[in-house]
Amino acid sequence: MKALLINPWIYDFAAYNFWIRPLGLYSVGEWLWERGVNVTLVDALSPFKAPGKFKRTKIPTPDVLQGIPRQYSRYGISVDEFVYRIKSNSPFDVVFVTSSMSYWYPGVQKAISLVKELFPHIPVVLGGVYATLWYDHANTKTGADLVLRGPIEKNEQQLSLFLNIPLRRVRKKRPWYLLGLHDGVPYAGIRTATGCPFRCTYCGSFEISGPYAPKKCEEVIDELTYLYKEGVGEIAFYDDALLVDFESRLGPILEGILERSLHFKFHTPNGLHARYLNKKVARYMKKAGFQTIRLSLETTSIARQKATGGKVSNEAVVEAVKNLLDAGIDKDAIGIYLLVGLPGQDSDEVRASIEFVKSLGVRPYLAEFSPIPGTIEWQKLVEMRVIPRDLDPLLTNNTVFFRLYSQIGEEDWKDFTARRMNL
Repeated sequence: MKALLINPWIYDFAAYNFWIRPLGLYSVGEWLWERGVNVTLVDALSPFKAPGKFKRTKIPTPDVLQGIPRQYSRYGISVDEFVYRIKSNSPFDVVFVTSSMSYWYPGVQKAISLVKELFPHIPVVLGGVYATLWYDHANTKTGADLVLRGPIEKNEQQLSLFLNIPLRRVRKKRPWYLLGLHDGVPYAGIRTATGCPFRCTYCGSFEISGPYAPKKCEEVIDELTYLYKEGVGEIAFYDDALLVDFESRLGPILEGILERSLHFKFHTPNGLHARYLNKKVARYMKKAGFQTIRLSLETTSIARQKATGGKVSNEAVVEAVKNLLDAGIDKDAIGIYLLVGLPGQDSDEVRASIEFVKSLGVRPYLAEFSPIPGTIEWQKLVEMRVIPRDLDPLLTNNTVFFRLYSQIGEEDWKDFTARRMNL
């Protein structure tokens, strides 16, 4: 049996390649390989330099998004190139399509419709973030023959029956990262653990990934060693809690790569927990080659910090930044994420947060709040009748949501942007 794996386009008002790799899809490929299925990959978001821009094709704005002062576009390879790659990989017996941001689902629809048009009798399996969080919507709106909710480990029995393949492994484990080397672009994404031990009220990590589950340190070191030998020089950590249990997890991993003289440029596009970034951690990060460091603050409002999960404090962020700077990390490598448009948040709170971050000598990065089904913030918005339970996922687009549903206006956003750039 042969399976075609597809990473579809991004459909949005903006998109930027922060070392994006479809890690969940790679895991599916690994699982299939172990059960005797040969796999091949079509990635509509590859190859493109990271960090950098994707190829952009302007397309009509969906009706529900009319009025947003931005140009809607498809990001990734051309449709003709996508079709060519699919045909070049045929024949195959089943297609697996992944999904990332829920409001990118038009890209999923387009990919599945093209597959069905070209190969109408081939079953299509859909998984990923959108499929997990918006299961009913994905079942009725995408044309997939089977929609999976959650990680591959939760769907093994169902997939085994659907594909008529063994439930147990019949082949030696094939590392997922082999798929990530398909395009020759020398960067990779990696996770040292899945899930997160925290339960922030706005975050969907538990809904998507399940309980916090670290990998074995030796396994991660071996992955990094192989990637290094294949010429990969840049690594993005996509953990939700990279610094948790540093002494037993990331610490030994960094020691391992230093002992093997592996020279990487490391990036952390997912925000780090400031409370764990002590002097020792900062020194390790400097020595190992961390080039892009993002911390999660979200807001300086102490009341909101406590109400949303209590994972961070202003004092912890001050200390973390000091430790990084004292370790010799350039201030331009450090950025701090702030959320804009949280329920009940006003513009003064955001301005105060921006000025606080700037006072530390580092740059704030603004992230527009987007509600995620299954989270406490989502439930609050539904109960307050700010949004309907059957909201179109397109309206959860971070570019859209705060403009339509929050207390933050367009002029406020322009002011925030100007303030964050004036460092």
